[in-house]
Amino acid sequence: MGATGGGIVGILKQKPVGSYAFSGGLNASLFGMTFIAFRESFLRLQREKNPYYGLKNSQTMDIDHLWSSTVAGACTGGILAALARGAKAVPSGTFMFGVMAMGGQWVLTKTNRTDVDEYEVKLKQKLELIEKEEAFLKEEALRRKRLAVAEAVEEKAV
Repeated sequence: MGATGGGIVGILKQKPVGSYAFSGGLNASLFGMTFIAFRESFLRLQREKNPYYGLKNSQTMDIDHLWSSTVAGACTGGILAALARGAKAVPSGTFMFGVMAMGGQWVLTKTNRTDVDEYEVKLKQKLELIEKEEAFLKEEALRRKRLAVAEAVEEKAV
């Protein structure tokens, strides 16, 4: 995609297409590798919390993806802006790529929205189990009280 975009820019500017295509491909791959490395690192941090939420290691919630993509885009944009244009470009690169990554992830999440619905169903099922267990425990406590009272009455009668 980067090489294609670079080639198109080269054609439109009537410059050497090969060098523009190579440069575009190199820039896109550098950005992509950096972004994915940051994003996967942040997602791994989110996955460490999965046992607490009752999720499998391979599962993530939509907000995890949105947060990880936004921060990864901001980090990548800031670093690449600093490398390409110096320290003065860091704030604009951070903001621009953070917003673009957030927007892209938001659109992707909205078009593939099944995680939240499945997670809500799982939470409702867990809540039902907890309520059943709570009712059982209350019933058991009441049964033990009745048994203790019956034993106390029986002892006094003897």
